[in-house]
Amino acid sequence: MENRGKPVADRTFAWWQNSFELEGIVGFLAGWLLGILLGMIWGPLFWLGFLPGIVVLFATRSARRVTPSTPSMVIAPCDGVVVSVEDGVPPEELRLSGDYKRIRISSSPFATNNIHAPIAGSIDHLIREDGAPETVAAMRPDSSGLAQMFMTVVGEADSVGLRIATGGLGPRLEPRTDAGDRAAAGKTIATRRLGGWCDVYVPTAGQALVEPGRTLIGGESGLWVLGEKDGPRAVPDEVETETVADAPPNPETVPPEVAEEAEEEADTRSNDPAEMFARLRREARKMSDDPDPDESDSDDPGKA
Repeated sequence: MENRGKPVADRTFAWWQNSFELEGIVGFLAGWLLGILLGMIWGPLFWLGFLPGIVVLFATRSARRVTPSTPSMVIAPCDGVVVSVEDGVPPEELRLSGDYKRIRISSSPFATNNIHAPIAGSIDHLIREDGAPETVAAMRPDSSGLAQMFMTVVGEADSVGLRIATGGLGPRLEPRTDAGDRAAAGKTIATRRLGGWCDVYVPTAGQALVEPGRTLIGGESGLWVLGEKDGPRAVPDEVETETVADAPPNPETVPPEVAEEAEEEADTRSNDPAEMFARLRREARKMSDDPDPDESDSDDPGKA
């Protein structure tokens, strides 16, 4: 905890980026002491108190993350593994219209608890649904009784929807922001304990950065590039800056004397149409660069 403000080079364990909430530490110590008391009665009973303490400790684990500064990139909202990337209809709770892709992420019970904003923008609305106490674990993403949270983040050009689900037993899913708040990309906007599922709905017009089986780091890994339907375009400068002078010549706009001279030259040298048009273009440029003889005579004071 005391290393939070220190540079990485000054930390004793530079690789340690996790932290635990105070209630998690207290819960772990209480479970450990309970296990000792039970173990005094009968040895194997120690684990009845110690193991729940471990679960409580990991249920309050968080981590510090460094978010990429790419404006058009959708960031992974949580730790986990990509299950699927496919077309999907956003739930009505997200209030999204249009064509969207669904990126489904599965998180283990030992994943960090932070839910990060996928893009920079404002929280359009937030809906939270309590789960059933008998649903201890989120074995399947669409099981009944799950605790769910629906959240839509509206950016400058696009909107991204989140459906977050986990088990219904205990306080497992809590928002850390309200509708109307603005959030930077990667900011912690909710807490989900003991893993679960997360569906990220992104506009179809974009490029996928992940595929099924990819392991994600919440707040750091990129999921999608917005606004690029077929991926970023790499167009050479000469193609983008094509001018009229570089276009093929139009025989109708070439002066008659130039056209006749070019035709005669083409007859004597080659019958290739491409070469003929190339000569037409060169001769047209020469005529445009030479001054008009009539204008030069009229401007000479001695000939007036």
